[in-house]
Amino acid sequence: MPLDITRRDFLNATLLGTGAALTRSVAPLELFAQQTKKNPWDGYGGVGDYARSHGNTWNVVRTAHQIRDGAFDEIAADKIIDTGEEYELVVVGGGMSGLGAAFEFKKAAATGQRCLVIDNHPIFGGESKRNEFIVNNQRLIGPQGANDFGGEQVPGTESYELYTALGLPAEYEYRDWSSRNKPLKFAYDHYNPMLWAAEKVSIGHFYDQGTHWVADFWKGGLDRAPYSDQVRQDFIRWKTTRERPFQGDGFERWLDSMSYQRYLEKVLKLSPEVTRYVNPVVASAIGLGADVISAYGAYQLGLPGVTAFDDPWEPDLKALQSYPGGNDGIARHALKLLIPQAISGDHSFEAILNGRVNFNALDDSENIVRIRLDATVVRLEHEGEPSQSEWVAVTYVKDDRLFLLRARGVVMASGGWANRRIVRDLPEQHREAYAAFHHAPMLVVNVALTNWRFLYELGYTACRWFSGFGFFCNIRNPMQVGEYRPPLDPKQPTILTFYVPFSYPGLSLRDQLVRGRLELLRTTFSEYEEKILEQMERMFGPAGFDRAKDVAGIILNRWGHAYVCPQPGFYFGTEGRMAPPDVIRQRHGRVAFGHAELRGHQYWSGAMSEGRRAARQVLE
Repeated sequence: MPLDITRRDFLNATLLGTGAALTRSVAPLELFAQQTKKNPWDGYGGVGDYARSHGNTWNVVRTAHQIRDGAFDEIAADKIIDTGEEYELVVVGGGMSGLGAAFEFKKAAATGQRCLVIDNHPIFGGESKRNEFIVNNQRLIGPQGANDFGGEQVPGTESYELYTALGLPAEYEYRDWSSRNKPLKFAYDHYNPMLWAAEKVSIGHFYDQGTHWVADFWKGGLDRAPYSDQVRQDFIRWKTTRERPFQGDGFERWLDSMSYQRYLEKVLKLSPEVTRYVNPVVASAIGLGADVISAYGAYQLGLPGVTAFDDPWEPDLKALQSYPGGNDGIARHALKLLIPQAISGDHSFEAILNGRVNFNALDDSENIVRIRLDATVVRLEHEGEPSQSEWVAVTYVKDDRLFLLRARGVVMASGGWANRRIVRDLPEQHREAYAAFHHAPMLVVNVALTNWRFLYELGYTACRWFSGFGFFCNIRNPMQVGEYRPPLDPKQPTILTFYVPFSYPGLSLRDQLVRGRLELLRTTFSEYEEKILEQMERMFGPAGFDRAKDVAGIILNRWGHAYVCPQPGFYFGTEGRMAPPDVIRQRHGRVAFGHAELRGHQYWSGAMSEGRRAARQVLE
């Protein structure tokens, strides 16, 4: 590529069409590419309130690695500023679990009691955040990580209670696809078209050798894919089987005794090609591939082959939907209830999703719940014997300075990789349980396009491939929210989203995680950018894709510990021992643990429910 496009400068957040640009045809990348010498790792962050917080930025990673490396194991007293603050509850982590804990606190708080949420990112939400672009004066929003909601409107479910309490709508508005265009089918999220409802989306499978693009893979296209007849039969059997190899009660524990790969290849006796096909899908949803993930984890995800253990389910495109910024729509509703003035406007759905964040309101001393951003808790310990202590000392870093405050109770709503290092007096049983929590990285890429004619030419809205960078990308039918009304037109801007897992079947679980995290951390923005653009050229170049004209911006969202990887035995334990999540759920003095990983499959309602449960434990 002739241009070094490590970062984009959108010049007042718009792709300008004036001045020198009028004198000749200028490509967006040529006009707005700007080398960023200061930060070759983070890269461009977009526009709006989330521009400084896309994935784990370098500052977040730096402090986390200091914790890992023991920089705060011993701290001289004169290096800590005692704020004198005392809170009824301190919540470590401002993601969905932390917001759930704060939500529970506000419901139960007595007069004068206060809660402080401490989060290490520049904005709340954990992985439930958005990226924003403005392309040709069109605002575009994509998810940084967590997206998908579905089934929340079924009364009696855990999700329904939370969905209703947060005031989320019952119905949503999407764009109509013009009848003047060729017929195309769009997903409403980024996970459903990977597998669950792939046959209902206009998806193309790309093979570098032989057949190249294959359309309608699950509706006759499999016959054109480069597989033997036996493998094709195995694919169909895998996708449709209602076999139940284990009869009677206790099938959950039985599934948890083996990997999903063992279930597929040894129990159902399917071809390894099936496993290879599903590996990146599994890794995108639960950390790593079928070779190391518990078959019960696959059951949680509703993956083929294990669905016979549940009622038949016919996936529908709207069974899973996504707010414009993914689950940030849920996080913003929670924040609005906790601190009404934190988002401008009223409590309507449109105002909550489109309003600006009032950062000054988050840590206001008048709030029942306060949120302190850009602050990383580096250690906490009870003042005295945990079972008898009345206070917990909390030390955090902000602006490269150390601060101390005290709490009657603490909810650790941060990830297990951090909790086991931060809680200095952690019991040995908790340490042993946390040793079974293994965390996988994830990269989410949002590519802002000036148009998507190349996809329209191919006839696809989603794509799957088998070599090179990533494995899947798609565009959504964009949700219409108040004044946010992005187009659904191949001649107009959109966002193409890539979910990129780091799975290396054949290596041990630990070696896969080390290799993936090293790749995520050692690759600069410009290197990833080139990988993305080369992959797009390989697949879309013959259909007219031109990187210089069609790409307006790229944002990387790096998540170093995106998922816990529930290996066999994670859910129900092994050799008669208690399952690791059940150990962690036990309160430790005035500290309780409530984070999404305890569910194995991490989902917004489960995360909030674990945070709420932990808050109740310490508020007792």
